Order: sequence, then structure tokens, then C-alpha cells
Amino acid sequence: ETMLVVLLVLVAAAVGAGKSAEPFVHGWDTVADVMAMHGKYQGVSPPQESMQFVADHYALVTTGTGCTGGVNASFPLEESVLATARALKAANASVKVGMYWRSEFALELAECSGFASEWNAHPDWRLRDDAGQVLTHGSSFYIDYLNPAAAAFFARVLVNVTRALLPSGQPVLDYIYIDGDPSEASTQQYVAGIGPARSQQLVKAVYATFSDIQRQLVSRGLGQRVILNGMDTAWSAGTYVVAGVSAAMFDHWSILQFLDRSTGDFNVTMMDQAFSLVRSPELANLTVQIKGWPGPIIRQRDQYPPNIPTPTTPVQKQQVAGERFNSELALFLLVAEATDYWIYSWFWSWDDYVPHLPDSTVPPDFFPQARCTLGPPAGPPQRVGSSRTYRRQFQHASVLVDLTNRTASRVDFTRCSL
Repeated sequence: ETMLVVLLVLVAAAVGAGKSAEPFVHGWDTVADVMAMHGKYQGVSPPQESMQFVADHYALVTTGTGCTGGVNASFPLEESVLATARALKAANASVKVGMYWRSEFALELAECSGFASEWNAHPDWRLRDDAGQVLTHGSSFYIDYLNPAAAAFFARVLVNVTRALLPSGQPVLDYIYIDGDPSEASTQQYVAGIGPARSQQLVKAVYATFSDIQRQLVSRGLGQRVILNGMDTAWSAGTYVVAGVSAAMFDHWSILQFLDRSTGDFNVTMMDQAFSLVRSPELANLTVQIKGWPGPIIRQRDQYPPNIPTPTTPVQKQQVAGERFNSELALFLLVAEATDYWIYSWFWSWDDYVPHLPDSTVPPDFFPQARCTLGPPAGPPQRVGSSRTYRRQFQHASVLVDLTNRTASRVDFTRCSL
């Protein structure tokens, strides 16, 4: 925690403090109250029959689509997502909905957004390496945030879609989710061909742009937020706080670098640090979306270590997701506060959150324990002596986390009729 405080001071000097927004806050009545979704659909809209399910089962819904199946200049990306958001809110007015955007390069923005023609008319907004060569990501171009016009353009695109209102006068979108946020490593090499000096300037400019987007949303007074992706280190946490955004996703929670990749066992030192990071006082006014995963994934996508069979079919993934729901929930509840949400899925598609679709990885009966009564936490988590186990009590549940045995972690409910 001391390190994070020092880091916040350093980052503030580097990027300039942004105008902060209030975090999201959930209830504690049932497990479902803490659950969120991050799923992109394909084509113009998700399956209509799934809208009510999503609106009824998730408190926060991040969604988006790509440039396929009718999403194009005539029916741009923004209109597709706004139509989906309106349908979700018609099904359940209390659900919070956000739109996914990527920030490092112009993919959907250049191909099927309402601002595609403006972007494509400005090749001067494309990032170049230190030798002056234009940089590409596949067929897409990186955005040059050191060009004030390019940075202002990106901010304008994202703020514009948040202006859509419901008949009630409330916004259609409650937040913008921004992916591709620079990491600490980006300060040394933002992209291959760019050295440390420009890399540091670019990182500063990117976060200044995110801060400006949040500032504009706050000034409108409709409670809209910015959520950033990739908070799994003290550096990223400090950077996000200073930028003034209201939320961040911890997307590698309990997987990848937090594991021994040969066995799938926890790296207990890093998991301890993750627990401390999420619960640090400096993040108390920041919503953290903790991305839960069905087990010890050592490589994206969906790869278990060699000693554990990796499920491959949708039916197999449904079974494993159901079996591991309780033990993975324990890892979240150990650290959760009223501003934190749990996103549990195999990956990032709409079908990873909704049952009865062709590629669903969610059990047909969803997760029965999502209906269990929970109640607020009675206090902070407690480590059991010098062991690698932790306990935490909720009004109607007790949590045990065992960092020596992932599947031994569990949530025991005192009021749950399944």
C-alpha cells in the first residue's frame, strides 16, 4: 500500500490528475447482485431472445460488435450498440450498460464507425516510428496521441456516443469501456520502433485523453463513467486513479502470470499482492471489475496446464464452468466491496454469458448459486495464522480461500434453496 501511495504521487506528476467520477455501487442481496458481463456479439444485434436473460442476470453489461453482418457505414457501430443498450434497458431499466472501444489502433473506428470517413481522411493522425515510418497493426493504423487533433478526435468519437438519451432523459449508455490501455512496459517501448523518450510522451498523452473523456462526461452531470482495462499491477492502478476514471478491470485475476504455468498452482506471492492491491485504500473510490475464470488458465485462449485436461467443446466448458463457479466466486468475495463486480466466463463473446445459444459455455440452468442470499461482508478478510488460507464472513455466507489448492476454496451459504 505504501508503494502505491508513492506511485500515485509520481504518476500524478507524469500525467496530471483528472477530474474523478463516482464508482458504481451494487447491492448484496444475492450473488447475482455482484455479477457483471463483458460480451461482444456478432452482426447487427445479439439474439433477441437473449436480451431479457442478460438484463435479468447481470448488473453491469459491457458489449460491442465488429464490422460484420450489416454493421457498416449505413448502419454504423454506434447505432448497433445503442440499439442493443436500449433493448437491454427496456427489459430491465436498472441494468447499467457500457460500450466497448479499443484505443491503441483504429480498427472498427476506421471501418464501420460513424466517424470512419473523418479518420480515413486524416493520414496525419497515424502513428509513426522514430524513423518516420507509419506503424500498422495488421491492416489497421495506430493512433498518434501526440497529435492533439488525433487525440481530440478519439475523445470526440467516444463522448459523442454517450449523448444518446432514453425518453426518460437518462443516458442510453452508462459508461465507456476502453481497451488497449498502455502498461508500464509501454513507457519503454510503446510500439516496436519507438524508443523510451517518445514512448513516455505517448503514454502520458493517452492517459491525458482518457482523463479528458471522463472530465467531459462528469461535466454533463449524467453519472456516466469511463472504465479502463488491464489493472493488474500497482503501476496501472496508480495510473488509472490519477487519470480520474471511475472503474478498471482486473482482467488476469488468478490466471496467466499469477500461476505456475507448468502446474497451474498459484504464485502465492503474486496472489497476496493482488489481494492487497484490490483492497488498497487508494482504490476505495474506484470500481474494480474482477474477471473470474473457470480454473487455472495458463495461456489465452482457454488453455489449462499439461497436467489438467483442457475442455474443448461447449458442453465440456459448460460443465467445468458450473463445477468451478463456487471456488472461483470465493476468490472474488474474499476482496470484494460494494464498488466491485465479478465477471465470470471462459472468454469475451456474448455466448460466454448466455445459455441456450449455439456456442454457449454457460450451463443450461445458468449458475444456481447466483440466486443464493449473500448479505454484506461482516468485515475484511483474515489470514489464518501463517498459512496460505484466508477467511471472510458475510451476513449469510462464509468464504474460504486456499492458495495451496484452488478447488478447496469455497463459499458456504447459510440461506440458499436450490
